[in-house]
Amino acid sequence: MGLNYRNRMRLGPLPIWRNVSRSGRGKTVSWTVKLFGISWNSRTKKKTVDLPGNYSYTTD
Repeated sequence: MGLNYRNRMRLGPLPIWRNVSRSGRGKTVSWTVKLFGISWNSRTKKKTVDLPGNYSYTTD
């Protein structure tokens, strides 16, 4: 499996996060934009909607 490293950094007051992952295969950088409980990730191109409680809904 190997050692993995993850870091998530918010970019100031904007609702944008920079996600960095490092593993044996190299470095991956993606961006997440989150507004009003709806988020979109640049690497996976998936949209996620936060629902009440610990639930969420993800589209492909």
